[in-house]
Amino acid sequence: MGDEGKHGYIVPQLEQPVFDGSTFVQSSGGNVVSPGVMEITGIPAGRYNVRIPGQSATLQMNGVDLSKDGEEVDVSSSEAFSNLKFSVQTASEATLPAHLSVGLRSGNRMVSAFQVVDAKGEAEFQQIAAGRYEVVVWGPGKTYSIARLSAESAQVSGHTLSVAAGSSPSVSLTVVSGSAEVDGTVTRAGKGFAGAMVVLVPNNPEVDHDLFRRDQSDLDGTFLLRGVVPGSYTLLAIENGWDLDWSQPLVIAAYLKHGRSIRVSSQGGRPMNVAESIEVQSR
Repeated sequence: MGDEGKHGYIVPQLEQPVFDGSTFVQSSGGNVVSPGVMEITGIPAGRYNVRIPGQSATLQMNGVDLSKDGEEVDVSSSEAFSNLKFSVQTASEATLPAHLSVGLRSGNRMVSAFQVVDAKGEAEFQQIAAGRYEVVVWGPGKTYSIARLSAESAQVSGHTLSVAAGSSPSVSLTVVSGSAEVDGTVTRAGKGFAGAMVVLVPNNPEVDHDLFRRDQSDLDGTFLLRGVVPGSYTLLAIENGWDLDWSQPLVIAAYLKHGRSIRVSSQGGRPMNVAESIEVQSR
């Protein structure tokens, strides 16, 4: 690592991805062996993200495999972190709800960063690594979802942002609250069917993960789906479907053609009743 003048030599930080996020790993120590080269000892074998802090920018190299003694890491290909600024508004309430939060969810489906939206409807994320992130929102007391998402200096696909290294995207969000309920009855051969998995599938299941709702039909076949965001859906009932990875589009696609298309609107707190019964599908 190079000399940063009065701040001395830069010491790399090692971060190890774990199931619920990541954790920084402590080493036994580090020694400068030549200009621009530092030796770090006491690191367990594994895969790490290497973070290099600096005065002007922090760089990171992901997926470095440190499997044996004397491993050499060239950090010249490290990428700069990005900063994101969100501007949030609501389409369903006069003012933004207090303590509304915006999160970035990575490919392992874990929220890797989040910020509470301030009174101006803004939230800023600093030192975000380049990559693809699903944008999610949540708040106390209600279910919230994203109605519209757009960005400058970042690619958008549905609710997903592709963030380039060293960029500073400005992201605009419009959120809606899930204020509707949907009820109905699951049947087989005209009789109520108990224990079916009832799934409300959004029109764009590949990106609208947070719009899915599900319930289990009761002994008489009835069900109630709460916190539904108004919009267009397909309603399904699947026998013995609880071990299905229903959030995966390829898995749920086989059942969509036999589901029922419905349009959910706000009912002022009253459940929206599905007039006809839903026939259960077999696995």
